[in-house]
Amino acid sequence: MQHAQPIQHWEPEKPEDHGQLELPGIALDKSDELLESLAELEEALEKVELSGEEVELLRRFRRTSAENRRMILQILGS
Repeated sequence: MQHAQPIQHWEPEKPEDHGQLELPGIALDKSDELLESLAELEEALEKVELSGEEVELLRRFRRTSAENRRMILQILGS
């Protein structure tokens, strides 16, 4: 190692920071499209949101014994 060259320090390129994260698949150039997409997403989430009764049933299902859960799933599968 008589003629070893010094190791150069390498720094990765820093991405440009415009104060906003860029999310894949979302074009930020047209804000109306973004707002429409967000409204559509909110509607879809509201459709699958559990009611209070469903939350309580799920809580009880999780607390019950494994045997009771199996019986419930058998009944629902019928």
